[in-house]
Amino acid sequence: MNDEKNIQLSDEMLMGANGGISIDRQKDPEYDAMGTIVMHLGGRLYQVRFSDGAELVANSQTDDILPANLKVGLYAVTGGWILQVPGKH
Repeated sequence: MNDEKNIQLSDEMLMGANGGISIDRQKDPEYDAMGTIVMHLGGRLYQVRFSDGAELVANSQTDDILPANLKVGLYAVTGGWILQVPGKH
């Protein structure tokens, strides 16, 4: 009989388990949510609005300055959100 054991997952393993960044770059990632950029807050931070009107601050994966009204994909991570432009990984 196999013994099932609890193991502590590394950050990389957790990102893969919760929809994190896709390892297969040819495949579109599955986002936890979608939103629209309201404004650039400086650095890599953006104010993003969900379709229901709720807003959050998300951290971009790149240094590119993204325009307002751009649709973005969002990953939920411990302590916040990471945004990514769909089709641009």
